[in-house]
Amino acid sequence: MSEAILEMHNITKSFGKVVANKDVNLSLYPGEIHALLGENGAGKSTLMNILTGIYKPNSGSIYYNGKKVSIKSPRHAVDMGIGMVHQHFHLIPTLSVAENVFLYTSKCGLVLKKGEMEQKVKECSQQYQLQVDPAAKVWQLSVGEQQRVEIIKLLYRGADILILDEPSAVLTAQEAKDMFKVLRTMAEAGKCVIIISHKMQEVMQFADRVTVLKGGCVEDTMLAEEATIERMTKAIIGDREQKQEKNDGTARQQEEVLQVSNLSVKNDKGLEAVRAMSLS
Repeated sequence: MSEAILEMHNITKSFGKVVANKDVNLSLYPGEIHALLGENGAGKSTLMNILTGIYKPNSGSIYYNGKKVSIKSPRHAVDMGIGMVHQHFHLIPTLSVAENVFLYTSKCGLVLKKGEMEQKVKECSQQYQLQVDPAAKVWQLSVGEQQRVEIIKLLYRGADILILDEPSAVLTAQEAKDMFKVLRTMAEAGKCVIIISHKMQEVMQFADRVTVLKGGCVEDTMLAEEATIERMTKAIIGDREQKQEKNDGTARQQEEVLQVSNLSVKNDKGLEAVRAMSLS
């Protein structure tokens, strides 16, 4: 394995009396997809927010390309080559794909040359197989296409480390499969890709290495080829017993507290979202 592109040493972060990360050590390598796995509240997003300059650690050190660094802000992180795609996209719906990409760069001047912008975004998207129309308005795009725009924004800025928070959560099964093919292309081009995930099968299928966080600490790190559901589950929840109630098929007869009869609902686009639903 090549030398680490980034190392986090003994990272600790507290919010008042709540310790979100405690003495976390993490090494990242170019050309890998590294999965961060753990329950809600395990400290995954906090750790990545430290890496992208949103939070500052209470203690610990970060080394990037062998040099100790202090990441002062998200803009500073992106300038260094570290970017994150959040679950909620940061796009302007009324602007085009190319306009969203260029507004994210430091090269954006007062006058934007539409044709030139679109050509550059097209070249970047084709290089990493991120098919999207640079002239399309963001509001016209599917969720999967909007996610590609967020990735293009980082790639165009020259990101070497890309972090994706629950990237498959908003995608269909086919979109998720296509997205992981794109991430593999990026890794093969020498990028380090980090995915925050809850999905163990997904991690085993697409990641190269897996780090499990539990209670803000690193519980286990393993090669994906060595990962098993049992090993990851034990790392995530420890020796906590998983109680399973057996369903004998007989419903408990209790006083009814809620009844819904023939409920139909339209969503904010005027389309039917719930049709004649009844339940007790």
